[in-house]
Order: sequence, then C-alpha cells, then structure tokens
Amino acid sequence: MSKVTLHDISLRDYKMEDFKRLERLRQIHFQLIPEICVERAGYITKYLKDLSDLKDPPILRQAKALKYELDNKTPIIWHHRGIDAKLNELNFYEDNLLAGSTTSKAKGVQLYPEFLSMSIWPELLTIQKRKSNPFYITQKDIEALNFDIYPFWMDQTIMEYARKKFHYPHSMKVLEKLVFFICSKPNCITHTIPDYAKVVKRGLNDVIREAEEKKANGELEAADFYEAVKLVSQGVINYAKNLSKDAGKRAAIETNPDRKKELEIIAKICAKVPAEKPETFREALNAIWICKVCLHQENSNIALSLGRLDQILYDLYCADIEEGRLTVKEAIELISCFWLRCGDHVPMIPETGEELFGGSGSNQAITLGGITPEGEDGVNDLTYVMLRATELMRVRDPNVNTRIHVHKNSSEYIKRLCEVNIITGATPCLHNDIAAIETLLNQGISQEHANDYSSVGCVEPNSGGRTYGHTGSILLNLTSALELTLFNGRHRLTEDEIISPETGDPETFQDFKDFTKAFETQLRWLINESVELNNYFGRAHQELHPTPLLSTLFEGPMEKGKDVIDGGALYNSTGVAIIGLADVIDSISAIEDFVYDKKDVPMKDILEAIKSNFSHKHQALRMRLLNRAPKFGTENPIAEKNTKHLMEFLHKTYQAYKNYRGGKYTVGYWTMTNHAGFGMLTGATPNGREAGESFSSGITPVSGAAKNLTTSLNFISGLDFKNAANGIALNLKYTPDMDINQMIENFADTVETYFKKGGLQVQFNIINHDTLVDAWKHPEKYPELFVRVSGYSAYFKDLNEQMKREIINRSEYSLETMEAVSYSWVKRGDL
Repeated sequence: MSKVTLHDISLRDYKMEDFKRLERLRQIHFQLIPEICVERAGYITKYLKDLSDLKDPPILRQAKALKYELDNKTPIIWHHRGIDAKLNELNFYEDNLLAGSTTSKAKGVQLYPEFLSMSIWPELLTIQKRKSNPFYITQKDIEALNFDIYPFWMDQTIMEYARKKFHYPHSMKVLEKLVFFICSKPNCITHTIPDYAKVVKRGLNDVIREAEEKKANGELEAADFYEAVKLVSQGVINYAKNLSKDAGKRAAIETNPDRKKELEIIAKICAKVPAEKPETFREALNAIWICKVCLHQENSNIALSLGRLDQILYDLYCADIEEGRLTVKEAIELISCFWLRCGDHVPMIPETGEELFGGSGSNQAITLGGITPEGEDGVNDLTYVMLRATELMRVRDPNVNTRIHVHKNSSEYIKRLCEVNIITGATPCLHNDIAAIETLLNQGISQEHANDYSSVGCVEPNSGGRTYGHTGSILLNLTSALELTLFNGRHRLTEDEIISPETGDPETFQDFKDFTKAFETQLRWLINESVELNNYFGRAHQELHPTPLLSTLFEGPMEKGKDVIDGGALYNSTGVAIIGLADVIDSISAIEDFVYDKKDVPMKDILEAIKSNFSHKHQALRMRLLNRAPKFGTENPIAEKNTKHLMEFLHKTYQAYKNYRGGKYTVGYWTMTNHAGFGMLTGATPNGREAGESFSSGITPVSGAAKNLTTSLNFISGLDFKNAANGIALNLKYTPDMDINQMIENFADTVETYFKKGGLQVQFNIINHDTLVDAWKHPEKYPELFVRVSGYSAYFKDLNEQMKREIINRSEYSLETMEAVSYSWVKRGDL
C-alpha cells in the first residue's frame, strides 16, 4: 500500500521566497569563511594530560575524556552574530530551529590532534592566507596549538604510535610515497552509519538503564565497556541540557515574540531529548542532530553518515501531520534547517592535501526511498519533503543518495529524482536496490538487513547502524600496479628505487599471459601492503582510541559487551576504493591488442612513448592508442574480458584477507578527488593519457573513450557487482539542451533501463561545457555552483585546478541523441 498522500509530490508550491528564514540562513552558509576551532582539541588534551587516571583501560579513558569535553562544550544557540571585516562586515540574525553546533564557530574546522590535524602545525601562520580554501584562525588559538595542545600529541597520534609499535614497517614507507595507496585510519574511522533509530525509538536514558543491567549481570571483562556507555550517554544528555539552559536564558531576554517562542520550544526540547524518547518529529530531528554533534566530538567529521531518515522519522512525521502539530511547509523548513546544520563544519585539510585532493566537504550521506526491510515500497511523503528541501537548499552536505527498486517504486518517483537532478544540477545520486541488495546478500548480510541498506560517505552500501565497515579505509591506486609491471618493480616517481618484486623486463614477455602474471604479482603485492598497514592502524585504534559513543549508537556492541573497534558490531568489514580502473583496463587492453594479438607495436615502443610523455615522434602512436585501441565502456570484447577478470581478481584477493576485527575486505570503485591527485603524480600511461593528467573517476569510462551513452551503460550494467560490495560511482554529464519535461522523460527511461539491466549506481552533472569553463574563468559569478565529483558533491570554486579541469573535460552526453557532445579539451595552461 502506497505511503504517498501528497497531491503534488514535487511540492513546487513551496518556494524559497516562502521561507525567509531559509533564504537568510542559506546566504549565511555561503558567506562564512571556515574558522579553525580548538575547543574540542583543548578539552580532550587537558583531560588526558592533567586529569586522566593512568590505571584506566583505554575505553574508560576515552569515555571520560569525551564526557569531560561534552560537559564543558560551549552550548550554542546561534542567535545574533556579527561578521567582522574578514567577512565583509555583514551582520546577520541566525535563527536555525535546531540547537547545537559541531564547533564553537559558525562554520568550524574541527581539530583532532590524535589523528592528522597536526599536519597543519607548520602552516598555522599562513593557513588563512593560502590561495585554495583558506581557514581563519585567531592568534590566541595559534598559541594554544603551539604551546599547549600539539606538543602533547607529538608521539601519541595514530600514525606515530603505529610507526613505533610496528617498527616503521615497509608498508608505511610505501604509503608515505603517496602514489601507491592511502590508508585513511590515521585521519578517520568514521565512514559508517550510526543507529539513529535507537535515539528515536528509545532515548539515551533507556540505553543507560540497559548498560547498568548488563554491567550488573554480565561478565567482568565487559564491565568497562558498559561503564563507558553510561559515561558517554550521560555526556550527551548533559550537553543537551546545557543547550536547554542557554536557550532558556536567551528566551528570557528576547524581545522578538516569535523568536522568543522558538527559543522556549528549543529549551523544552533539549531538556527532554535525546535523554528521553522523542514524541514529535521536531523532537526527533533535534535529538538526532545533538547526537551527531556529539559523535563528531569523539571522531573526525568525515563521512559519518545519516542513514535512512525518511524511514526513521516517518511515523512521527505522520502522527504530527494527522494531529495538526506539523504542516508540510513546517516540515520542509525543519529539514532544510537540518541540511544547513550539516554544513556547519568542514574537514581539516592541510595545504598539500588541498593541492592533491581538495574541495571535499564532510560527505555525510543520507539515503532516501527504495524498499522497506520487509521488501515493500518505502517511498513516503517524507521522502518527497526531503527531496524538496534538497532542491531548495542546493548545498553539498548532506550528500543525498536515493534508492530505486524498479519493480516496487513508482515511475513518478523515478521521474521526480531525475527532475531534482536537473534542477540542482548535481544531486541526488541513484542506487539500484535489486543489484545493491544482491551484493550485500553475497557478503552474508541477512535479507531484512540488506533490504534496509544505506549509503556511507560517497556511495558505499551498508546496513546502517549494523555494519561497521570503515568503507574508506584504503584508497588503492591501481595504475601503480601497472607502473610496477611496466618498469620491473620500479615507479617513475621514485626513479631507480626497487619498490616491489622484480617481475621481469616486459620487453621479454612472450605473450599476454606473461604480462598478466607479472601484473597480478605486482597487484597482489600492493594489496598485501595496503592490508598489512590498515590492520596495523586498526590495532593502534584499538589501543589508543576506542569509540564508546559510536558503539552506544550501534547494533551489536551492547549484546557483545564490545566496542565497534574491537568487532562489537553486528557485521564487520573494511572498505577499499580502487582508483584508475578504466585507465588500467584501457592500457592493458591496448597492450594485449597491439603488442600481443596484432603484434604491430613492440612493447619497446610503448615504453619509450610513455617514458617520453608521448614526445613528437610518438604522437602518431598516441593517437592510435586513444582512438583505435579497445576501450572500457564500449562494445569491445577485449576490454569487457579484461574488466571482468580484473574486478574478480581484486574482489577475491581482498576477500581472502581478514581485517583486525575479523571481518572481510570489500572492494568498490569510487574516487572522491583522488583520481585527480594520483594522476598528478603519475607519468604517461599506455592508453594515451599524458603525464600528470587525471585518471577516470570511479567506474566511469575515460573521458572521450565511450562515444555512445547507451553502449556505455550496457557495458557497465553487464559487470558483476557482487565483486563491488563497497559500491561504485558512475559519473555522467548531461547537456541541459532539451525541454525539461522531455528531458525528464528521457532521463527516467535511461535510468530505469540501466537498472533493469543490472546497473548498481549512477550520478550526474547536468551542466554544459561552456558554463563550467566560464565558472573556471570567473568564479565570482558562480559562488554557489556545486557539482558531482565522484561519489559526493562539492562547490566548484573550492576544487583544485586539476579537479576542475577533470570535470570540465568529462564526456558530456545529449539525452536526445544519446551521443557524446563535441567540445574543445581544456589543458593545463589554457586558462
């Protein structure tokens, strides 16, 4: 039975001009310069340095430190705030309907000295002047970091602890060369989805009661865990009560009667939730936000995702609508306030990171639509309310993911998702329920829990609140395995240094089997190095940084008496993202076809050409590699064979390893901005790509390789996505060159056909080449333009030059002809 009662699912009668508050708050969001906040770092450091009991086990030490920080965290109800000269001396009146703030700043940069925030230590005096994405910081905070905070952490970060404990392993030295893989655990473990349903259905006082009972009746070794759960839960409640007191004080002196009433309501809500079970939609939304703020005090603000809020909040939404406590307009406003609150913080990224991998937000994925755990149509009125909020706000966080079950969800729903994509230009991304659920079932997830999957961070499917997967643990540069094969265990970035096993001079290989054997040897070595280091970092987290609050808001830990970092979750896994798939497939397919099958291009010529970066004498060969070789995303059988073989090899090889929690490694194909950063560090490749150019994004064909959209989608949908349990990002760019109604029809037909054929995921930029070029030349004209990168959306102005060019140069298709649009390629130095 349909849960949709709205007369108009587009809700187009609710326009931005009807929401003066949202207009004001959205303007503020884009005006604010991110400001470094040291509050959290200061309190955590003070507790561990001066107040902690050295006899406490790690989980109690962390719980007490977090509670101390939450007890003292500034309770902020943003009200009157002046923007000083650095923000053009504007004044604004912020009246968000949600209480609490990730940091003490209006748009804060949270610091986690136990992770990688010390990487900005050398640039504290210059960080607010850097060209790309500067962060403001006060002199007082610089001094606090220089003299009080950072010195304490010099040898106590996850990286340094692991370096010492595991004797500076070779795998860490490989990581530090930057071009082979990235292990993200020194910076975060937050690519996961907490169980926010527990907050809505129970409240934290009930969790505390459960912890007390289990501590009294359970085994002695679990007693510390349950005590930690009590401590952190009480810390969250204390923070909420402090918010309530602050709202009450502000209400007492407020002269505007409307705002006075709002502050009184906020005070009442925060006095109740998340301690007790929410009874209204607004209470539940506030409870979730407060818990999210507190989770970001425990762990870094990267990809801690929201799950299926349209399902979790639906019953309270319906009850409020039926009882007259809530209108659709009020719901849109509340959700929009929540969307904007998600953007109250940005990740800390040092200048080097900005150059290679910059422009990302916090990647807080939310998932809408699809089917219910019972397998029925899960699209409801709240789904459409959240889509309308997405349309009105057009902000990068949260990263909106939507699910489609082509046999259970309506065609009107699919068309609505396409319409929102066209209007926003970049969101939401779309997931195929049938393919995603089958993939999760293959990983041992139960049918009910697989049906209830959500997206993490970028595009990674997980059973929300049950799977602790750290889906962004390893970002593997696949092209480095190719490089090591072509240069006998060496990489051009490190010249003659032998990095990996010497598999022979490729000029001596007799056939493609010899080449494949060498490539798989190098890839197997690279995989082993990445797994070893990830497990080392995981063990460092177990000893230094348990996560009792995240464990409190998860299924499994309370039953097992175990932190999620120790394997307490219901399901455990580790996620790997593979970078450069299409470039590698095109390269090895060209070698197979030209060198070994046709035998008309010697391997020597290939090697000379890429060593010279396709100098003038090798331009004819480059053109042949670009235009005549087999290509990923086309109907070529060589490319199809090599893709399926390589994906299966990666899946089976990674799955053979166990992570430090006893779970499996899963492979996905999404890249954030890493395909641009890794590309900058890599020489020319045998597919005709020149040195320093970006790799293809996610599982997308190399730009210009796939001329026909239908053929490309058929290729992708024909892959076996059981080998991609960590998700994929297929990035498409459409030209908005049609009547919008006809474009919606064509758009929806294309998506539905692709999903019926087995495609797992797809996402879009709806913008033409000339507009993007103009935005590059004149960023001041496009301050709010946001684009789909590779798994998430970003503001175009914030991306580095390499990433901007990659998006500009992506293949662009017409939904009228299904053919790639012709345009001039933008090269470095063109602008």
